[in-house]
Amino acid sequence: MNSASGRLRLFVYGTLQRGQVNHARYCGGAAAITPARVRGRLYHLTLGYPILVIPDGDVLAVGTSDPVADLATQQIATGALPQPLADRHHEPWLLVEGEIIEFDDAAERLPPIDALEDFFPGRDEIYRRVLVKTAEPAGMIVWTYIAPDGRLPAGAVSSGERWP
Repeated sequence: MNSASGRLRLFVYGTLQRGQVNHARYCGGAAAITPARVRGRLYHLTLGYPILVIPDGDVLAVGTSDPVADLATQQIATGALPQPLADRHHEPWLLVEGEIIEFDDAAERLPPIDALEDFFPGRDEIYRRVLVKTAEPAGMIVWTYIAPDGRLPAGAVSSGERWP
């Protein structure tokens, strides 16, 4: 697919960003890269990389192991939104900085990135891939990796709006 609407959009905030260790290997040759922000809280893990927690109600869909189906979900997500879940966190949300990376070849790109992020639907995971709306640029629908159900690994430390 070559049209912008057929591109898989992925919000990244850690090692997949430009200039970071995993960018060239997993995101080199991306169709487009745009600075962006999502509502959430960013934490630094003792393993040396970040993890994101977002408001429960901001999750529009949960990723699957089928990148073509997930691209279709992204494309139709502008319809009716699910009812927000209760927000278990009481602190104010930040606008976490990152980049939207767009891929024309979702079927080839997404499985290796999912593996890097330890996202394996149906198994215990460090990250869950979810569909969210960006705060900036306003309302763009993107996939991103978050802490499942807001659960943080031991030793996670708040790291503000940007990593590192």
